Amino acid sequence: MFSSRNRFQYQVATGRLTLPVAAILTLIVWTLSSVHDWPSISSLLAYGLTSYLLIETETKFVLIRTRTTLPAVLFLLLYAAMPFLHETSLTCILPVLFILMLLFLFRSYESPYASGALFQAFFCLGLSSFILPALAWLTPLLYIHTISLRSLNIRSFFAGIIGFTLPYWLLFGYYVWTDDLEAVYPYLMRLFQFQPINYHTLTLTHYVSWSIVLIFSGIYGTLYLRSAFKDKVQTRILLRIFVWMMLWLNLLCVLQPQYFQALLPLMLIPASLISAHYFALTFNRVSHILFNTTLILWVSLCLFNLWMHFFNF
Repeated sequence: MFSSRNRFQYQVATGRLTLPVAAILTLIVWTLSSVHDWPSISSLLAYGLTSYLLIETETKFVLIRTRTTLPAVLFLLLYAAMPFLHETSLTCILPVLFILMLLFLFRSYESPYASGALFQAFFCLGLSSFILPALAWLTPLLYIHTISLRSLNIRSFFAGIIGFTLPYWLLFGYYVWTDDLEAVYPYLMRLFQFQPINYHTLTLTHYVSWSIVLIFSGIYGTLYLRSAFKDKVQTRILLRIFVWMMLWLNLLCVLQPQYFQALLPLMLIPASLISAHYFALTFNRVSHILFNTTLILWVSLCLFNLWMHFFNF
């Protein structure tokens, strides 16, 4: 039973008003940062859809042993605190495709129809690689995860290959139809190109925001791994995939920092879920300190990034 000092944490983690309050705060901060850029509402809609899919994924696979909307809440609040993510671009679709990829991947767990689920998961990854070619490097890692999901066999292996390459086959067919076959080569070649590591594209706001995400990922990922034995086997397998995804994406960002703005929203998804898992299920002195510290860090990050955004430092 949680103590009186954790009552506010419990109410936030399980309350029905938490998500509406987070949505209102997100709208307020987004409006402040995008008051003269209303076309950027498409990014708000994309991240709103991602938060909904995050709730669906958590609910469908019971990743947290209590009713909570905290994963979506943390994702929205972190998005709101980073005004540079409010800009409209094609990369806004990536978080939606990423969470869909994980949703289909999880459906393959010990499934007799795993090939269909993996086809859909790799198809989402193939579409993502159209927008950000570096994400194609996650393909072998996805196959590694299918081993722990007990869904890898000959049929599912080739289903994954077909799913990933299908967008490129469709593109190939289009250029064959338009008699411009050479135009497909740049799309294929960029999948194998390793861009020079260049940190000059990152600003102070990027470094600060990335640091906060790394803190969340490192602390709450470690705390989860220490208490993972309390979850069922399936839940442990799925949550460990989230932990590994945090590691893969951060490593990819270290190697290709010029893609930071496209990769950061993807990092927010596992970081939010793992943090929410801890706060929704742990109520002790340490969680009380960490919860209050997390709130202070979010407010500080929000104020800092808004200050930097308005004054163009």
